[in-house]
Amino acid sequence: MEVFVLASGSKGNVTYLKVEDIRLFIDAGISYQKMKQKMADYGENIFDVKSLFITHEHHDHTMGLKMLLKYGAIEDVYLTKGTLNALPLDIVSEFHQTHIIEADQPFLFGSLKVTPFMISHDAKEPVGFVIENDEHKIVHLTDSGYVDQTYYPLLKNADLYVLEANHNPFTLFQSARPFLLKKRIASEKGHLSNEDACYLMNQLIQGRVSKWVVAHISEDCNAIDDIEEAIVKAFDDPTKVEVFYASQESLPVIKL
Repeated sequence: MEVFVLASGSKGNVTYLKVEDIRLFIDAGISYQKMKQKMADYGENIFDVKSLFITHEHHDHTMGLKMLLKYGAIEDVYLTKGTLNALPLDIVSEFHQTHIIEADQPFLFGSLKVTPFMISHDAKEPVGFVIENDEHKIVHLTDSGYVDQTYYPLLKNADLYVLEANHNPFTLFQSARPFLLKKRIASEKGHLSNEDACYLMNQLIQGRVSKWVVAHISEDCNAIDDIEEAIVKAFDDPTKVEVFYASQESLPVIKL
């Protein structure tokens, strides 16, 4: 199982998963041309990707969706009914095969078991994903203001987490952003702070070492030093996590 983070953050989000004969994207939040180029930078072919999972309808997760559907090789789109209804009709008209998914309703995708789960964000019906087979388990969790503890058993002890640590609350509230935007980001329908993300990760990783791609990092309200300080403070043992940082430029590739 290989996970490639093509882009992460408020300017766009795309993750590429490769396992056995499966090739899929999670979200399509950068332009089609950028997706095509980044895939080529990995030595991968965008036309090998036949399936797309969409977490929610926000622009930074769907910006390149229309052109990807029009010019790429996507045949199957997996999304919630709420996300489908929130997308513009000119995008939906490009869908070839639509699969409606629901939170807490696992489904089989080739050799993979996929469990969508509810996230807390100001979108219509947003979800994260647990994707696993007999050997490995990954959790894709961004754009959530908090994570309900009832999901901890589902999310615990994954081999890899693509999970956001979006902001340092102090930096956020000292920034020049409008106050209503600050409140939105810091709310239960916004994004996880460094402290919240690190607390969550410490609860989920028990008795093993996991990899963490820190995703959706704010460019102006966060810093890697702040995230690492939060890790040291929140983790009972910081050595139980191997950390990678995602952005618009970096191209983390995780092989499991």
